[in-house]
Amino acid sequence: MGGSVFQFKQFTLHQDRCAMKFSTDTALLGALAKATAPLRILDVGTGTGALAIMLAQRYKEAQISAVEIDSHASEQARSNALMSPWANRIEVLNQPFQKFCEAGHGFFDLIVSNPPYYASHLTSADSRRNTALHQHSLSFFELAKGVQALLTEKGLFWIILPPRQMADFELVASGFGLWGVAKIQVYDRDGKPILREVQAFSRRLSEGNTPPGTLLIRDSEGQYSFAYKELLRPYLLHF
Repeated sequence: MGGSVFQFKQFTLHQDRCAMKFSTDTALLGALAKATAPLRILDVGTGTGALAIMLAQRYKEAQISAVEIDSHASEQARSNALMSPWANRIEVLNQPFQKFCEAGHGFFDLIVSNPPYYASHLTSADSRRNTALHQHSLSFFELAKGVQALLTEKGLFWIILPPRQMADFELVASGFGLWGVAKIQVYDRDGKPILREVQAFSRRLSEGNTPPGTLLIRDSEGQYSFAYKELLRPYLLHF
């Protein structure tokens, strides 16, 4: 998925100007995130624009805003959106999420984010990659605060993170009245540690605890699992 051009079934993604390329994380979040007939969707940290475009493909009535702090990535996301069949429903804004939250853009029925989650002490010499990967550009506190302010009463916020970082985010989110209502634990294959968690948060506290769902990317023979292929079949050519 790391090449300069990635071809989907219904759109083409150029990513040569993006520090972070289209990844399995983005594919998973784009396919798993859902809400009931959302009319307004927000993608926080859109990168290549893939997540916003995937959601535009699925939700035919939705207007989608995609926020990206990196100017090169936002230009490319805008170009990718314009070349997609859903150009009239996607807007890309080059600004920090914190500034977007202050600008009065209204409320959203579905918010999604594949956020930076590394600690700042692990930074590299590549400043643009640092911005995409590390929390100094958008902390969990700032993300949860913004989501709480922008999410409709019945809306859902979906996020993908490694398990340890998801536990950290859950603690922060609860302080803003955002409660986990659905979780999918993703494994590379059976018997391996949890690779990622994809979780939905709501402003409404759910009744009772729903056990997490599970998704195996590969089967016992190392091939893509049936569930993974079915999940991504609407988007990826090789499925």
